[in-house]
Amino acid sequence: MEGPSRLPPPPFKLHKSASSPLRYSGAIRKVAKKNQVRDNLLEGGNKEEDNQVEEENLRTEEETAEDSVFMKPPTDSLDVTDTGAHRISLRLPSQDSFSEDSLVSEERLAEEAKKKNEEEEAAAKERQAQRQMMAIDELVQSEKNYLRMLQICTVNIRNSLLNLQPPPPDLDSMFLYIEEVMDVSSRLLSMLDQKQLTPDNPDFLENLCVSFLGLSSDIEAAYKEYLWNYNHISLVENSYKQKEALWNDIIQIIKSSAPEVNATSLSFFLVMPVQRIARYPLLLQTIQKHTDPSHPAYALLEQAAHTSVALNCRINEYKRFREV
Repeated sequence: MEGPSRLPPPPFKLHKSASSPLRYSGAIRKVAKKNQVRDNLLEGGNKEEDNQVEEENLRTEEETAEDSVFMKPPTDSLDVTDTGAHRISLRLPSQDSFSEDSLVSEERLAEEAKKKNEEEEAAAKERQAQRQMMAIDELVQSEKNYLRMLQICTVNIRNSLLNLQPPPPDLDSMFLYIEEVMDVSSRLLSMLDQKQLTPDNPDFLENLCVSFLGLSSDIEAAYKEYLWNYNHISLVENSYKQKEALWNDIIQIIKSSAPEVNATSLSFFLVMPVQRIARYPLLLQTIQKHTDPSHPAYALLEQAAHTSVALNCRINEYKRFREV
Protein backbone atom coordinates (compact mmCIF):
# COMPACT_ATOMS: atom_id res chain seq x y z
CA MET A 1 0.00 0.00 0.00
CA GLU A 2 1.44 3.32 -1.05
CA GLY A 3 1.76 6.02 1.56
CA PRO A 4 0.39 9.57 1.18
CA SER A 5 2.04 11.58 -1.48
CA ARG A 6 4.50 14.19 -0.21
CA LEU A 7 3.01 17.66 -0.34
CA PRO A 8 5.19 20.48 -1.60
CA PRO A 9 5.91 23.19 0.97
CA PRO A 10 3.52 26.11 0.81
CA PRO A 11 4.95 29.18 -0.75
CA PHE A 12 5.74 32.04 1.61
CA LYS A 13 7.45 35.37 1.42
CA LEU A 14 9.96 36.77 3.91
CA HIS A 15 9.68 40.52 4.08
CA LYS A 16 13.04 42.14 4.67
CA SER A 17 13.39 45.47 6.34
CA ALA A 18 16.65 47.21 7.07
CA SER A 19 15.03 49.46 9.62
CA SER A 20 13.43 46.97 12.10
CA PRO A 21 14.96 43.93 13.93
CA LEU A 22 11.39 42.88 14.78
CA ARG A 23 10.69 41.98 11.16
CA TYR A 24 13.78 39.71 11.09
CA SER A 25 12.75 37.85 14.23
CA GLY A 26 9.18 37.44 12.92
CA ALA A 27 10.43 36.03 9.64
CA ILE A 28 12.71 33.54 11.38
CA ARG A 29 9.89 32.44 13.64
CA LYS A 30 7.61 31.96 10.62
CA VAL A 31 10.16 29.81 8.74
CA ALA A 32 10.67 27.61 11.81
CA LYS A 33 6.96 27.02 12.18
CA LYS A 34 6.50 26.29 8.48
CA ASN A 35 9.32 23.76 8.57
CA GLN A 36 7.60 22.07 11.51
CA VAL A 37 4.34 21.91 9.51
CA ARG A 38 6.16 20.39 6.55
CA ASP A 39 7.70 17.71 8.78
CA ASN A 40 4.29 16.91 10.21
CA LEU A 41 2.90 16.48 6.71
CA LEU A 42 5.68 14.01 5.91
CA GLU A 43 4.77 11.93 8.92
CA GLY A 44 1.12 11.56 8.01
CA GLY A 45 -1.60 12.92 5.79
CA ASN A 46 -4.22 12.77 8.44
CA LYS A 47 -2.94 16.16 9.84
CA GLU A 48 -3.70 18.15 6.69
CA GLU A 49 -6.54 20.09 8.26
CA ASP A 50 -4.37 21.09 11.25
CA ASN A 51 -1.61 22.24 8.93
CA GLN A 52 -3.99 24.49 7.05
CA VAL A 53 -5.06 26.09 10.32
CA GLU A 54 -1.42 26.53 11.28
CA GLU A 55 -0.63 28.26 8.00
CA GLU A 56 -3.52 30.64 8.52
CA ASN A 57 -2.14 31.49 11.99
CA LEU A 58 1.32 32.12 10.53
CA ARG A 59 -0.11 34.48 7.93
CA THR A 60 -1.99 36.35 10.66
CA GLU A 61 1.20 36.66 12.81
CA GLU A 62 3.19 37.90 9.83
CA GLU A 63 0.68 40.65 9.06
CA THR A 64 0.49 41.62 12.73
CA ALA A 65 4.32 41.79 12.93
CA GLU A 66 4.54 43.97 9.83
CA ASP A 67 1.86 46.34 11.13
CA SER A 68 3.53 46.64 14.54
CA VAL A 69 6.83 47.71 12.95
CA PHE A 70 5.29 50.90 11.54
CA MET A 71 3.31 51.86 14.66
CA LYS A 72 5.21 54.20 16.98
CA PRO A 73 4.07 56.33 19.91
CA PRO A 74 3.76 60.08 19.28
CA THR A 75 6.72 62.22 20.30
CA ASP A 76 7.55 65.95 20.40
CA SER A 77 9.56 65.64 17.19
CA LEU A 78 8.70 63.54 14.09
CA ASP A 79 11.42 61.50 12.31
CA VAL A 80 10.90 60.88 8.59
CA THR A 81 13.20 58.28 6.94
CA ASP A 82 13.57 58.32 3.16
CA THR A 83 15.13 55.74 0.81
CA GLY A 84 18.55 57.39 1.16
CA ALA A 85 18.53 56.89 4.96
CA HIS A 86 18.47 60.69 5.58
CA ARG A 87 16.65 61.73 8.75
CA ILE A 88 14.64 64.94 8.89
CA SER A 89 13.56 66.26 12.31
CA LEU A 90 10.38 68.33 12.39
CA ARG A 91 9.99 70.64 15.42
CA LEU A 92 6.58 71.02 16.98
CA PRO A 93 5.17 74.56 17.38
CA SER A 94 4.92 74.08 21.17
CA GLN A 95 8.73 73.82 21.44
CA ASP A 96 9.31 77.03 19.47
CA SER A 97 6.82 78.87 21.65
CA PHE A 98 8.52 77.58 24.82
CA SER A 99 11.95 78.74 23.58
CA GLU A 100 10.64 82.20 22.70
CA ASP A 101 9.00 82.55 26.10
CA SER A 102 12.25 81.52 27.83
CA LEU A 103 14.23 84.07 25.83
CA VAL A 104 11.76 86.85 26.64
CA SER A 105 11.87 85.90 30.31
CA GLU A 106 15.69 86.02 30.38
CA GLU A 107 15.72 89.42 28.66
CA ARG A 108 13.19 90.75 31.17
CA LEU A 109 15.29 89.49 34.10
CA ALA A 110 18.41 91.08 32.61
CA GLU A 111 16.63 94.43 32.20
CA GLU A 112 15.31 94.30 35.77
CA ALA A 113 18.79 93.48 37.11
CA LYS A 114 20.32 96.35 35.11
CA LYS A 115 17.65 98.76 36.36
CA LYS A 116 18.24 97.64 39.95
CA ASN A 117 21.99 98.19 39.63
CA GLU A 118 21.43 101.67 38.22
CA GLU A 119 19.11 102.54 41.10
CA GLU A 120 21.63 101.26 43.64
CA GLU A 121 24.43 103.27 42.02
CA ALA A 122 22.28 106.40 42.03
CA ALA A 123 21.41 105.88 45.71
CA ALA A 124 25.09 105.37 46.57
CA LYS A 125 26.04 108.59 44.78
CA GLU A 126 23.27 110.43 46.59
CA ARG A 127 24.51 109.18 49.97
CA GLN A 128 28.06 110.16 49.06
CA ALA A 129 26.93 113.66 48.06
CA GLN A 130 25.07 114.09 51.36
CA ARG A 131 28.10 112.98 53.38
CA GLN A 132 30.32 115.33 51.41
CA MET A 133 27.96 118.24 52.10
CA MET A 134 27.86 117.34 55.80
CA ALA A 135 31.68 117.25 55.97
CA ILE A 136 31.96 120.64 54.23
CA ASP A 137 29.31 122.10 56.52
CA GLU A 138 31.13 120.74 59.57
CA LEU A 139 34.34 122.50 58.55
CA VAL A 140 32.56 125.81 58.00
CA GLN A 141 30.38 125.68 61.12
CA SER A 142 33.23 124.52 63.36
CA GLU A 143 35.37 127.38 62.01
CA LYS A 144 32.64 129.86 62.94
CA ASN A 145 32.24 128.43 66.45
CA TYR A 146 36.01 128.40 66.88
CA LEU A 147 36.33 132.08 65.95
CA ARG A 148 33.41 132.99 68.22
CA MET A 149 35.05 131.28 71.23
CA LEU A 150 38.32 133.13 70.57
CA GLN A 151 36.44 136.43 70.37
CA ILE A 152 34.69 135.74 73.68
CA CYS A 153 38.03 134.96 75.28
CA THR A 154 40.01 137.89 73.86
CA VAL A 155 37.29 140.53 74.17
CA ASN A 156 34.87 139.71 77.00
CA ILE A 157 37.08 137.69 79.34
CA ARG A 158 40.27 139.65 78.74
CA ASN A 159 38.62 143.07 79.25
CA SER A 160 36.94 141.86 82.44
CA LEU A 161 40.28 140.55 83.78
CA LEU A 162 41.96 143.90 83.02
CA ASN A 163 39.33 145.62 85.17
CA LEU A 164 40.39 143.65 88.22
CA GLN A 165 42.32 145.56 90.86
CA PRO A 166 45.12 144.79 90.52
CA PRO A 167 45.01 143.11 87.09
CA PRO A 168 46.54 139.64 86.89
CA PRO A 169 50.29 139.81 86.15
CA ASP A 170 51.58 138.84 82.67
CA LEU A 171 48.03 138.82 81.34
CA ASP A 172 49.05 140.19 77.92
CA SER A 173 51.59 137.40 77.44
CA MET A 174 48.79 134.85 77.59
CA PHE A 175 47.09 136.42 74.56
CA LEU A 176 50.24 136.81 72.54
CA TYR A 177 49.79 136.03 68.79
CA ILE A 178 46.11 135.18 69.25
CA GLU A 179 45.10 138.24 67.23
CA GLU A 180 46.97 136.86 64.18
CA VAL A 181 45.25 133.50 64.56
CA MET A 182 41.84 135.14 64.74
CA ASP A 183 42.67 137.28 61.70
CA VAL A 184 43.42 134.34 59.37
CA SER A 185 40.30 132.51 60.60
CA SER A 186 38.15 135.58 59.95
CA ARG A 187 39.64 136.03 56.48
CA LEU A 188 38.98 132.39 55.61
CA LEU A 189 35.30 132.69 56.54
CA SER A 190 35.03 136.01 54.70
CA MET A 191 36.41 134.44 51.51
CA LEU A 192 33.88 131.61 51.81
CA ASP A 193 31.03 134.11 52.14
CA GLN A 194 32.11 136.38 49.29
CA LYS A 195 30.45 134.35 46.54
CA GLN A 196 27.38 133.69 48.69
CA LEU A 197 27.46 129.97 48.00
CA THR A 198 26.01 127.31 50.25
CA PRO A 199 27.86 124.03 51.10
CA ASP A 200 25.47 122.02 48.88
CA ASN A 201 26.53 124.07 45.83
CA PRO A 202 29.13 122.20 43.70
CA ASP A 203 31.17 125.42 43.33
CA PHE A 204 31.45 125.87 47.09
CA LEU A 205 34.07 123.13 47.42
CA GLU A 206 36.28 124.78 44.82
CA ASN A 207 35.98 128.13 46.61
CA LEU A 208 36.85 126.48 49.93
CA CYS A 209 40.00 124.85 48.55
CA VAL A 210 41.14 127.99 46.75
CA SER A 211 40.61 130.06 49.91
CA PHE A 212 42.50 127.65 52.16
CA LEU A 213 45.42 127.33 49.73
CA GLY A 214 45.57 131.11 49.31
CA LEU A 215 45.84 131.62 53.08
CA SER A 216 48.15 128.68 53.78
CA SER A 217 51.29 130.77 54.22
CA ASP A 218 49.51 133.22 56.57
CA ILE A 219 48.00 130.33 58.53
CA GLU A 220 51.45 128.82 58.99
CA ALA A 221 52.98 132.12 60.11
CA ALA A 222 50.27 132.84 62.69
CA TYR A 223 49.95 129.37 64.18
CA LYS A 224 53.64 128.52 64.47
CA GLU A 225 54.22 131.55 66.72
CA TYR A 226 51.12 130.86 68.77
CA LEU A 227 51.97 127.19 69.31
CA TRP A 228 55.51 128.09 70.31
CA ASN A 229 54.12 130.52 72.93
CA TYR A 230 51.51 128.08 74.29
CA ASN A 231 53.87 126.57 76.84
CA HIS A 232 54.24 130.05 78.34
CA ILE A 233 50.43 130.33 78.54
CA SER A 234 50.27 127.19 80.66
CA LEU A 235 52.97 128.47 83.01
CA VAL A 236 51.19 131.78 83.57
CA GLU A 237 47.85 130.12 84.23
CA ASN A 238 49.44 127.77 86.78
CA SER A 239 50.81 130.82 88.61
CA TYR A 240 47.26 132.23 88.84
CA LYS A 241 45.98 129.01 90.35
CA GLN A 242 48.41 129.37 93.22
CA LYS A 243 46.63 132.57 94.29
CA GLU A 244 43.25 131.42 95.53
CA ALA A 245 41.48 134.78 95.59
CA LEU A 246 42.72 135.74 92.13
CA TRP A 247 41.84 132.35 90.70
CA ASN A 248 38.31 132.52 92.12
CA ASP A 249 37.83 135.92 90.47
CA ILE A 250 39.08 134.55 87.14
CA ILE A 251 36.69 131.58 87.33
CA GLN A 252 33.78 133.89 88.10
CA ILE A 253 34.59 136.13 85.14
CA ILE A 254 34.92 133.14 82.78
CA LYS A 255 31.54 131.66 83.82
CA SER A 256 29.72 134.97 83.51
CA SER A 257 31.31 135.75 80.11
CA ALA A 258 30.56 132.34 78.56
CA PRO A 259 27.80 130.60 80.53
CA GLU A 260 26.87 128.35 77.58
CA VAL A 261 30.18 126.47 77.56
CA ASN A 262 30.63 125.93 81.31
CA ALA A 263 34.38 126.66 81.11
CA THR A 264 36.47 126.67 84.30
CA SER A 265 39.85 127.91 83.06
CA LEU A 266 41.48 130.21 80.53
CA SER A 267 43.22 127.28 78.88
CA PHE A 268 39.78 125.97 77.85
CA PHE A 269 39.77 128.75 75.23
CA LEU A 270 43.48 129.28 74.67
CA VAL A 271 44.14 125.66 73.71
CA MET A 272 41.65 125.90 70.83
CA PRO A 273 44.18 127.17 68.22
CA VAL A 274 46.44 124.22 69.05
CA GLN A 275 43.54 121.84 68.42
CA ARG A 276 42.28 123.69 65.35
CA ILE A 277 45.44 123.59 63.27
CA ALA A 278 45.72 119.86 63.93
CA ARG A 279 42.11 119.33 62.89
CA TYR A 280 42.33 120.88 59.42
CA PRO A 281 43.88 117.76 57.84
CA LEU A 282 41.15 115.53 59.32
CA LEU A 283 38.34 117.78 58.10
CA LEU A 284 39.75 118.12 54.58
CA GLN A 285 40.51 114.40 54.31
CA THR A 286 36.95 113.58 55.38
CA ILE A 287 35.61 115.81 52.60
CA GLN A 288 37.98 114.13 50.15
CA LYS A 289 36.80 110.67 51.26
CA HIS A 290 33.21 111.51 50.31
CA THR A 291 34.07 113.32 47.07
CA ASP A 292 34.04 111.49 43.75
CA PRO A 293 37.40 111.67 41.93
CA SER A 294 35.52 112.95 38.87
CA HIS A 295 34.46 116.09 40.78
CA PRO A 296 35.88 119.25 39.13
CA ALA A 297 37.42 120.41 42.43
CA TYR A 298 38.89 117.04 43.45
CA ALA A 299 42.45 117.95 42.43
CA LEU A 300 42.27 121.19 44.45
CA LEU A 301 40.80 119.31 47.40
CA GLU A 302 43.62 116.78 47.32
CA GLN A 303 46.16 119.62 47.21
CA ALA A 304 44.50 121.39 50.15
CA ALA A 305 44.53 118.20 52.24
CA HIS A 306 48.24 117.64 51.53
CA THR A 307 48.98 121.30 52.31
CA SER A 308 47.24 121.07 55.69
CA VAL A 309 49.39 118.06 56.63
CA ALA A 310 52.56 119.85 55.51
CA LEU A 311 51.55 122.93 57.55
CA ASN A 312 51.34 120.88 60.73
CA CYS A 313 54.71 119.28 60.08
CA ARG A 314 56.46 122.63 59.54
CA ILE A 315 54.76 124.20 62.56
CA ASN A 316 55.84 121.33 64.82
CA GLU A 317 59.39 121.55 63.49
CA TYR A 318 59.45 125.29 64.19
CA LYS A 319 58.13 124.77 67.71
CA ARG A 320 60.82 122.17 68.48
CA PHE A 321 63.47 124.47 67.03
CA ARG A 322 62.39 127.42 69.19
CA GLU A 323 62.25 125.29 72.31
CA VAL A 324 65.82 124.13 71.76
